[in-house]
This record gives sequence, structure tokens and C-alpha cells, in this order.
Amino acid sequence: FEESIGFLCGTSVLDKDGVSAAVVVAEMASYLETVNITLTQQLIKIYEKYGYHLSKTSYFLCYDPPTIKSIFERLRNFDSPKEYPKFCGTFAILHIRDVTTGYDSSQPNKKSVLPVSKNSQMITFTFQNGCVATLRTSGTEPKIKYYAEMCALPEQSDTALLEEELKKLIEALIENFLEPSKNGLIWRSV
Repeated sequence: FEESIGFLCGTSVLDKDGVSAAVVVAEMASYLETVNITLTQQLIKIYEKYGYHLSKTSYFLCYDPPTIKSIFERLRNFDSPKEYPKFCGTFAILHIRDVTTGYDSSQPNKKSVLPVSKNSQMITFTFQNGCVATLRTSGTEPKIKYYAEMCALPEQSDTALLEEELKKLIEALIENFLEPSKNGLIWRSV
């Protein structure tokens, strides 16, 4: 999972592709102008049809590799050995995918369909409320990154309420799973 991976508008992309994304947006804006609709109005139509999509991402610095490993091992052995958490604070967890170990509770055989990557840590939690959160290490920096997203149902249009729900989930994720004070994690400077 990478927030800056870019956009794949065709069938292949060699790298983070902002150029093709800009062309597609320009083409869309040109068409929308012919039907007297702004990009913002079109986005609202999309939200009304498919639901609001919100995402937040950030990270903590951790210069101690054993601490990073300990954080992720704790998640893999949360309440007892080889048991992942069932809740994050008050948020019920529906599924867990751990690409470090190859585990995915949403699959019938419990095996991840994504490639296993034993050299990095990455666990994704799917919550009962529809939110998805991923904790992962950076391959190039001493960071533990988190990504949280919510894909609301079309009838859930109160964005303030949705943003508050996502904010509370992120707070629970940080407090219950990362434990920055206990683990000496350094908050991202803004």
C-alpha cells in the first residue's frame, strides 16, 4: 500500500504517473464544461452515487528496529499466541490481512492473495463499520506508516460525521496498536 503510487489510467504504468492522471482530469473537465458542470459538482454526483470516500495517512518515526518488530509481533499475538486483535478500542475488526506472514482472514484458506513480503511489516485491518486501516513499515526510512480510509454508503452523506468516525478510528489505532508513548515513537512533525 502506497499513498503516492500515482494513478493507473491505462493498462500499464512505469512509475508514479501524475502526467496521465492530469491528462484524464483535463479531458474530464473539458467534457464537463460542455454540459455546464464543474469538477466539484461532478465529484458530488459521484459521492451521491457511490458514497463518500475519505482517507488519512501519516507516520511515526522509530529508529529502533527491534521496537518496530515488537509492535507488529504484539499485533500477531494480541490476546494470546497467534491471535490477532478482535477490536481496536471500540471498533470491531472484521478481517485482517498480514502480508508479512501471508495470512488473510477474509480468504477461505486464510492465505493472502497478495505476495508475501517477509522483509517488511504490513498488516491491514478491515473494520465492521467499513473502515480499512493499514500499518506498515517504510522500506527506505525509519517510519511506521498508517493509512486509514472509509468508503461510506451513498446514503451516508454527513461528511462531518464520517470524518469524526475516521478520526476516532485513527486515534484508537494509534493508542491501542502503536502505543507511541510506550514504544518511544516520534510523532510526525507537521
